[in-house]
Amino acid sequence: MARSNISKSRAQLLAQLENIIGNRCYNGNIQNYGPGGFFEGAGRDFRYPLTMIDQTGEKIKRSYPAATDISPQVLSSGYYAFGANRLHIIQALNEVLDYLEEHNGLKI
Repeated sequence: MARSNISKSRAQLLAQLENIIGNRCYNGNIQNYGPGGFFEGAGRDFRYPLTMIDQTGEKIKRSYPAATDISPQVLSSGYYAFGANRLHIIQALNEVLDYLEEHNGLKI
């Protein structure tokens, strides 16, 4: 089970890992046109935004840079919104780290 409170150093690691994942989005249906209207190929990489909820209930969206400056409490609310669905990416990454620490001897 993932920790409910995370340290600042662990939060920074989670923010960096999220940034790696969020930068790996690709849409093959986006058409790329360069300067002068020249077609440069189908598909485009993009950064999926991380949505977090602050202490007042306001949404914070972050694409760049990695959310290493966000408090651990706010970062732990981080998710990717897919329409009405959410992927709680920070909680999931924290569970992955917990698993690796418990089963594979990872030391953080």
